[in-house]
Amino acid sequence: WIGSISPPSHFSFLFLHQLANELSSTNVRVAIISLIMANRLRDIPRLMLTLSAALLLLMIASSMVLKPHMGKCVQREPSRGWTNWQRLRPRSWFKGIRKGNFFRATQDTSEISSLKGIKNVAIIGAGIGGLATAIALHEYCGITPVVLEKREKYADFGKGTGISVAPHGLHALKNIHEGAYEKALATGKWMEALETEAYGNIKVDDTLIDWPDKYGYPGILIRWADLHQVLMDTAVELQIPIQFSSKLEEIDNEATHGPVQIRLQGSPEPKEFDLLIGSDGINSMARRLIFDPDLEYEPKPVGRWLTRAVIPATPEVQKYIQKRGEKLCIRENRHAFLLLNLGDGWAKWCAYTKVLPGDSTYIPKSGKESRDYMLGEAFALYPEVQHLAELTPEEEVYSSDLKQMDAPLDTWISNRVLLLGDAAHAMTPTLGQGANMAMEDALQLAVSLKGSETLTEALKHYESIRLPRTSKVLDYNIKFARDQNLEKEEDKEQSFFSPDEFEKYIFGTMGPTVPEPAIKRS
Repeated sequence: WIGSISPPSHFSFLFLHQLANELSSTNVRVAIISLIMANRLRDIPRLMLTLSAALLLLMIASSMVLKPHMGKCVQREPSRGWTNWQRLRPRSWFKGIRKGNFFRATQDTSEISSLKGIKNVAIIGAGIGGLATAIALHEYCGITPVVLEKREKYADFGKGTGISVAPHGLHALKNIHEGAYEKALATGKWMEALETEAYGNIKVDDTLIDWPDKYGYPGILIRWADLHQVLMDTAVELQIPIQFSSKLEEIDNEATHGPVQIRLQGSPEPKEFDLLIGSDGINSMARRLIFDPDLEYEPKPVGRWLTRAVIPATPEVQKYIQKRGEKLCIRENRHAFLLLNLGDGWAKWCAYTKVLPGDSTYIPKSGKESRDYMLGEAFALYPEVQHLAELTPEEEVYSSDLKQMDAPLDTWISNRVLLLGDAAHAMTPTLGQGANMAMEDALQLAVSLKGSETLTEALKHYESIRLPRTSKVLDYNIKFARDQNLEKEEDKEQSFFSPDEFEKYIFGTMGPTVPEPAIKRS
């Protein structure tokens, strides 16, 4: 009977049959074929009438048939800028028409498209976590993301502070990029011992020197700026684009199977990406816009603030620092100080002041105020740190309130947006885990993407590995910070980790974890 149809009708039949196939609905396909068989479509007027009736029938039938589940893929016109496939839901048609976008998809939880189409990736934030993620995606997945940084230029990052990179952090860095790992290892100071003076009792923990034998990696103390420079240089060598003056203002994450749209400050047109990674730190705009609009998980003060500086390790400064690593000193209940030998000719001094949580009645606002505070009565029992403060130019002294999340987020994933680093699990520097956790996140995300078959599968795998681990570290950090503010020992909450158990957990369970499909393929 197909041979008896006139050429225009035959063409129309093929068109409708192909469209029905695209929608993969047997009921719709049978309805169209039956309609054509009944009418035979012998003339153009009847052809147009039948086409109109068929299209109406198609929309009605598809609304009934496809509502519970997704249909086949429909590709958006190349002129509109989409390069990935987008699934179509009937309820989104009418919404899309109102917006002038017929193929706009609404949010749902079904499977996101194959990873083959995931090429256009943006990372919000060019800190340690953001740069490490960009490098990991380049090395593992062949993806060259664009890194969007709100600062106007690289110099605005400043010198930062001194940080510790423990064995698990170095393990992650080496697996992300061995060249960056070697540079960081050569720049930082290997941790060999921690000297603690508590109310006149001095104790030296020299087990840190055994970490390479126990865990395969040492720990290092390093300037934040030096580690950041290593990652920045590596990203530039890999030709990863980093755009400064790119402050995030809006995210449109409604479309599961289409790109996520963002708007940057001062940009008239939105930008579209297959995947958006929020790695914009403790004050994350990505977290606030998508995951925490009510600021329920916004990092809160823990009851301590600190004054700090990174200074050249001159002979005068070296009189006070621990040659083998770090020194902690506590001589009364409200104040303490920490000295770090950062290697490469740098040292850090850091002074803690305990206050009631949320009491910020006096936190120095400028370098001069911070330095004057250090030289006042508050630290009269700490002449060493006062002398170091005297040696420090006031513009190099900073004070800040210590904040962290008081509970983990329920999820880090929303369609094509995910969080990473401090944006996902902001914690105080008490345990020195910020940079370490961020680099672990970066490595695991790259491995999850490389080993999975779909984006949904990759993101779920990433979250299933990283959320429980970082939640344990955050919870331990929360309890530790809370205990530091309690006077009586019996009031302190018993943590699920002792210090030794925490070390074994954090260093002894290094990732990444490969997704099951990749293991099966191997």
